[in-house]
Amino acid sequence: MTAITVIGSGVSGLSSAVNLQQAGFEVTIITRDMPQSTTSMAAGAVWYGEGTSGKSREWAGATLKHFQQLANIKNSGLQIVRLREVFPFRVSDPWFVDQLPYFARLSDDDLPAGYKDGMLMDVPVVESPRYLRFLIDQFLEHGGTYEVREIQTLDDLKHDHSLIVNCTGVWAKQVADDSSVYPIRGQTIVIDAPDIQQGYMDDGTFTYLFPRRDGVLIGGVADPHNWNLEVDPSITADILARCSQIEPSVVNAKIVHQFVGLRPGRQQVRLEAQKLSEHCTVIHNYGHAGVGYTLSWGCALDVTAIVKSITTV
Repeated sequence: MTAITVIGSGVSGLSSAVNLQQAGFEVTIITRDMPQSTTSMAAGAVWYGEGTSGKSREWAGATLKHFQQLANIKNSGLQIVRLREVFPFRVSDPWFVDQLPYFARLSDDDLPAGYKDGMLMDVPVVESPRYLRFLIDQFLEHGGTYEVREIQTLDDLKHDHSLIVNCTGVWAKQVADDSSVYPIRGQTIVIDAPDIQQGYMDDGTFTYLFPRRDGVLIGGVADPHNWNLEVDPSITADILARCSQIEPSVVNAKIVHQFVGLRPGRQQVRLEAQKLSEHCTVIHNYGHAGVGYTLSWGCALDVTAIVKSITTV
């Protein structure tokens, strides 16, 4: 059985590891941070395929089907939520409209002041802590093993590992020596607001509310080239103010948790094989920016396809 080493245990790393196991490979994960300490915990984690094209659209489509199936599995962390998305300009129907169980255009009366268009749709929303735990459990149940240690560069592994999958996110800037990678700082809050049942998203201002079983995740912000991982109280106040204009109950809701994460910005996703030495190949899977969950399973399928093309189980 071919042994594969995955670096990183965010949603991309775990998805790749589980998918490879399902294909019959033996997998070890090496990670500096356990999943609960990765950027994947801070993500809004709604499936959002708008704006994708080419391979990214294929990856998003594959992930949508997978998430829709997982929504029927207890404790998967996936659920289908009715989401209201609004725009300050007219938009066409999204490319995935026929793949959703429910879709409707919003009337002008249902739009916030100053907005010109909107839609109501049933999309997968991920409760990140539960879904990451679901993936970890699958990984361990199928014989996966963990090593918790920091990898400085891929050279640290190339002498002792023949096949590596690099899912280091923003840290690929150092690990893969990729200067095109940069952080896009995000900050989110989970509040106790059980009366909020419908999701909301304004991607133009990064204002969103996503009901989950552990609370309502609200956000957000996108601050490029900012490596700060500390919660910024001024951003917290701004998120609460913006979201309370959409749902007034946010004002009095208890804050359950706050997260900061660094999205891995890059001009495009890097998903390709690279020969590190005569005896070592790495498959890169990083640079997903703000759509890591949306692309996660589709990218993992392609990782497995590449592995199959260069080796045997």
